[in-house]
Formats: sequence, structure tokens, C-alpha cells
Amino acid sequence: MTECTSTVGVDRNLRNLTVGNESQIHYYDLSKAVKIAKTTIRIVASFKRDDVRIRTEISCKYGRRRTARTGHALHNATKTIVERAVQRREAIVMEDIRGIRSLYRRGNGQGRAYRRKMNGWSFGEAQRQIEYKARWIGLPVIRLSRRETRGSGVTCPRCGERLQSDKRLGRKLWCGNCRIVMDRDRVAAVNLARRGRVRFARSRPPIILEAQGGAAEAVMGNPTTVIPGVDAPKPTPTKS
Repeated sequence: MTECTSTVGVDRNLRNLTVGNESQIHYYDLSKAVKIAKTTIRIVASFKRDDVRIRTEISCKYGRRRTARTGHALHNATKTIVERAVQRREAIVMEDIRGIRSLYRRGNGQGRAYRRKMNGWSFGEAQRQIEYKARWIGLPVIRLSRRETRGSGVTCPRCGERLQSDKRLGRKLWCGNCRIVMDRDRVAAVNLARRGRVRFARSRPPIILEAQGGAAEAVMGNPTTVIPGVDAPKPTPTKS
């Protein structure tokens, strides 16, 4: 296993992957995957053949082509993410977004084209590629639960207050306490890295400093003294 000293958060979005922490942020463009899906849907919808079997066979061919091209685009991004994490000795932190498809069902007040686009989002494939590439070289991957990632995209990483949105700012949020404007994806990545660092610190074995007389810790520069009844080991009771 790679000995890591920090963590890096991965925020998955439809058109990009945002990776980073407090020191650096990287954006990986995935708009090509959205364009591939849109082109495939348009081609399949243009079929005019009367034979359903032929039309289904051609549709499957374009579906496999779409999967391969999307997977290649994700491969280039995830490969760079894992390589940079290894170089900087950072554990990768990812959030649990299973069940997100339920937000884009029929009857939720969303358009058909929007639901089709969001249901074609390959967030699971991005996670699969990151995990197996990290496992191959021994890099730890931390999966946060839904409880641990609650509010990660709307919480200010500086003061912890809830961020406010504005339609004029697009995907940017502003903090009323810090008086700053931050990108939504950057906020999520930084918060994921911080919360994953807490989990990562708990999983590491504690460092115990052995001192004279059985004391658990000592202050540097001060002599270690043994206080009777406190630091000294207690006698073991014996049966008479």
C-alpha cells in the first residue's frame, strides 16, 4: 500500500470531474461524453426501417460504440487522477451517490430530454475505473457514506456556514459570512477531501510515546516525573 499523507476529493458531475483539496484543484472536462450520448440518440431516432429486428441490431451497435467511446474518455481522466494522487501521496475520497437516478424519474416535473441526459450519466463507470486503478498500485480509496457527505456541496469550507445561490452566478455560490464567491464543484471537492481526511486519520494506528514510569505521553523539554498513584502502574490484586 502507498503511504499517504493527505487526501484529495473527487466530485463527479455530468460534464466534468473536479478533483482537489485546499491546496489545488483540477478540472477534467467530460463534455465529450455528453456530446457522444446526444449524437447516438439522434442517430438511433433517425432510423426508418420497418423491420424491428434490423433496427434493434443497428441500435445495439451504436450503443456499444457509445459505451466504448465514453469509457475511453473516462479512462484518460481517471488515469491522470490516480497518477497525480500517487505522486502527491494522497488518498482518494469519493462520495456515495447511489440512488441518484430516482431524482430523474417520470413525474418529477422534468423534461424528457433532461431526464434522458441525466440518466445517461456514467458516474458509476468513473468510480469503477478510479477504484480498480488505485487498487492496482496500492492507493487507498475512501468511500464516504451519505451521512458523511451531507451538505458537502453547499457548506463553506472556510467558516462552515451554508452557502447561498443566485441564478445570475450560475454554478457559483457565495458565503454571507466570508463575503466570497466560490465554484460549486470546488466547494464539494474541498469538503470531501476534509471529511475523508478525518476518516483516514481514524483508520491509522495511534502513535504511543512510551515514557518512564508508564506515562502515556511527555511534553518535549520537560523532565518526565512519575506521580505515585497516577502514572505508576497499579498493583495487581491477589487472592488470599
